[in-house]
Amino acid sequence: MNLLSLYEKLESLVQRLPESLQSPILREITPIKSLFLLQRPPRILLLGDRAASRTELVNALFGAEVAYATEDHLQDGSWQVFTMPGKGTMRLLDARKPASLQMLRRALVTEAPDLCLYLYAEPVADHDKESDLEQSRLVEEHLRQRHQARPELIAVSAGSLGASTVEPRQGLHDAMDTDAHGFRDRVAGVYSLGGTAEVHKLAFAIAQVLPDETKLEMARLSGVREVQREIAQVVIKSMTAISGAVGTQPIPLADFPVLTSLQVAMVAGIMHISGRELSMKMAGQWIGALGANIGVAIVLREGARAMLKVVPVWGDLVSGGIAAAGTYAIGKAAAAYFIEGISIEDARRLFRAKRKRKALLKD
Repeated sequence: MNLLSLYEKLESLVQRLPESLQSPILREITPIKSLFLLQRPPRILLLGDRAASRTELVNALFGAEVAYATEDHLQDGSWQVFTMPGKGTMRLLDARKPASLQMLRRALVTEAPDLCLYLYAEPVADHDKESDLEQSRLVEEHLRQRHQARPELIAVSAGSLGASTVEPRQGLHDAMDTDAHGFRDRVAGVYSLGGTAEVHKLAFAIAQVLPDETKLEMARLSGVREVQREIAQVVIKSMTAISGAVGTQPIPLADFPVLTSLQVAMVAGIMHISGRELSMKMAGQWIGALGANIGVAIVLREGARAMLKVVPVWGDLVSGGIAAAGTYAIGKAAAAYFIEGISIEDARRLFRAKRKRKALLKD
């Protein structure tokens, strides 16, 4: 089963559930759909200083050489695709001079960018800054007219690998000292490419403002744990809530194939977020290695129902709680293993601890 077939199965299941359960489950399915089924590369528009290196920015975000310095001045006014097999893809439109406004308008006819990055070089060169700002203004004006869009604007200090001793925000002020269009006032953040920690901050900031359907690709291509961790938590939260709701069904064992499919899909999703192949088979094998015993889960969940069958509603609630606890524990262990890099032995211990705690408390 792949994620698409699981999603279709969940939608079919929702239609058979009581109306009171349908809305909560559909709410939790929405972020999963956005992250995985609608996944696409982020579209980034470059504005600003023509002297800043596009190659430096792209390679810093990927953490690998996927762009080359010889391409820096190949600005043909079209979307460029940068990709690294097994990691991810990013689409980029360099709207800085010498790209012509006519070519840029053509590139922006059908697609608007998800984010604008204002690049400036360190140290700030003595050139026509007003011309760079005017080009940026005209491109943004076209975006507003064509797409009624005004994407977030983040400033990035490049040049000499961002190693300038100038504080990034001061460098931005130097680069925009002729700013008569208010660009500086709407910059959401200022970052540099000066080292791994700074690049991670930039990647995290970019992921925060990207649409949901592009966040996963950003997490994979950047390899930044903070980004991956945040997306994994969304998946765990949604799958846990769905498992708890599905587990309240009053028909014994009828929901169990769905629950196991949910848990396997969750682990496959976390593997994918970490930059690995999205494989339901490998996810199932990892759950087996974790020691999440399916037979024990059946006994616990159905035993809870049997013991409380004289009070059916409470029996269903306990069963749903056990289903949620198991899903949550598996998700937390998977995130720690695939994203944080802990050992399988430590993942087993975490799984057991989280399952017990989640069954008793809301974590």
